Amino acid sequence: MYFNVDADTGQAVTGWLVMENITVTPEFSIKFPDRAPILFKANVFRSDLVHHGIHATGMAGFQVDAGLVADIETSDFTICEATTGHPIYRRRDLRTHFSKKVMFLEVSALPQVNMLRVLMSNFALRYPFLERQTLDTINATITHNFSDSIFIYGQLNWLRHGGYAKERDFLTVALTRDPYEELAERLLLIQTLDRQRANNPRMREQLDRFGDLAPALSSIDLQSPRAVLAGFRKLNAGQRKLLRSPMTAALACAPEEDVNRKHVSVALDHLADMNIVGSRDRFDDFSNVVSGYLRTTGFEDVKLDVLPGSAELARMLSDIGLIGDLLDEDIALHNFVNEALIECKNAYDKQFASH
Repeated sequence: MYFNVDADTGQAVTGWLVMENITVTPEFSIKFPDRAPILFKANVFRSDLVHHGIHATGMAGFQVDAGLVADIETSDFTICEATTGHPIYRRRDLRTHFSKKVMFLEVSALPQVNMLRVLMSNFALRYPFLERQTLDTINATITHNFSDSIFIYGQLNWLRHGGYAKERDFLTVALTRDPYEELAERLLLIQTLDRQRANNPRMREQLDRFGDLAPALSSIDLQSPRAVLAGFRKLNAGQRKLLRSPMTAALACAPEEDVNRKHVSVALDHLADMNIVGSRDRFDDFSNVVSGYLRTTGFEDVKLDVLPGSAELARMLSDIGLIGDLLDEDIALHNFVNEALIECKNAYDKQFASH
């Protein structure tokens, strides 16, 4: 979808939204923290959208005013696209929301709910796992967002979206992690979801987001190095690409590219252009920097969730050469980042001690 908010006068919020099918009249949901949502269809004809070929009929504009929300001047509400629930606009609460825009890049199969909850509470609009949306929706969220209080998180492609984020004054953050730990977590999560999907439709939905990886990895005996090696040897080219050094791929490759060693230096260059870079190996340092940079409270106390058995599985995976080859670029990237972070910390401590 494409969307744009034109204005918020206090008495009315106006804008437009176009779905992937440009003949569709969009529907909206106005959500409140303390009452039932209000549903409505596009209620403003936009001839400009027809003129520019953006929408077929022009019935894609909206105006939210006292006719829909009686207490619009004082109410806390979020305007969303009705079918997906994707937020389009929410006013910033001057008491609780930062006047900042943040893009947080991380590769992680397991959502760090506690970390995200603490961070997102400081922003009016929150977009966790934005990479799961369509390309048009991602672009609109980053480039056409009327709000000045936005938090975006996910495995976003830097070549495709990073430049737009920097142009629009997003504070950019990246958190790397040990590639074997990330892969171990991914394998364990896929198998956990696969065991539970028969009795829980939500587990089936979560498993579907792993695509072709799920059937290939769900039956591997993770207690046996030999079985793991055999299972990974059976992966096809598309499945290997999904697992191949995902952090390097996100930072340095176009979506159609295959990652290789030359992309490590490209990824490091892009990390150097970001505002905050950290490592899960040094998460306490990272959380302190983020807390100071954003002036938030509570983030320095966040503890990362870990799937039981992931550390042991990661150690097993690190002894399998085929998997080392699969993660080669991410291993190099993670090591470079950790070395740089240690040097920065030592330099800071030395400078602090001298004063």
